[in-house]
Amino acid sequence: MGEGLALCHTNGYTVNIMKKGTANLHIRLPAKLKREAEKVIDALGLDTSSAIRLFFTQITLQGTIPFALPKVRPMSAKTKRIIEEALASGGIGPFDTAEEAIKALHAAT
Repeated sequence: MGEGLALCHTNGYTVNIMKKGTANLHIRLPAKLKREAEKVIDALGLDTSSAIRLFFTQITLQGTIPFALPKVRPMSAKTKRIIEEALASGGIGPFDTAEEAIKALHAAT
C-alpha cells in the first residue's frame, strides 16, 4: 500500500481512498437523477464519492467506460443530402420540438 493510501471496506467493496494528491470533481446533473442514483448507491452501502471513485477506477482498469454504449449509426447519404439542402436554403428552423424538425425534414424530400 502506497503512502497516503487508505482502504475502505464497505459492503464487500474495497475502495482505495487517497489522502494526498486528491482532486475535486464538481458536476451538475438533474436533481431527480441524483436522488434516484443515491438510493441505489445507499442500498449498496456506499456513499456517492465512493461510487464515483469506483466508476473512475473501472474506467482506468478497463481503458473504457465500464458498460456497453449504443452504437452510433452513420448518417445515410440521403439524410446528409436533406440536411445540407435544408441548411443551404436557410428556410428551415428553428424548431420548438424534435417532432417539428422531423416533419420539416420529411417535407423537404
